[in-house]
Amino acid sequence: MDSGETQIEELIGQALAPYSERPDADGVARLTAALTASGQALYAQVSAIPPGRRTERGHAALAEWSYFVEAGPTGRSDHAAWNYARSLARILRNMLATIEPPSRVR
Repeated sequence: MDSGETQIEELIGQALAPYSERPDADGVARLTAALTASGQALYAQVSAIPPGRRTERGHAALAEWSYFVEAGPTGRSDHAAWNYARSLARILRNMLATIEPPSRVR
């Protein structure tokens, strides 16, 4: 695993932390921005995998990413922003698993 993947896993861990460890609104905004930037890079990597070699999980992650990035959070509350960041993290986890060897998939 390279340092970029390690950084992405750290972001995922921050976003999927228990609700009691949720950052403040500014922290959630920074986390969401970092997840989005990382997700765009992973999206490009997964998209580069020929469709015939891409797993079902990879196809689904690409579709979910496109939808969630276009739709954005479903509300304006801090809770909606936190849930949005968590959704992005789950999609990132699926994209990351698509590009990693099967033994690394969790």
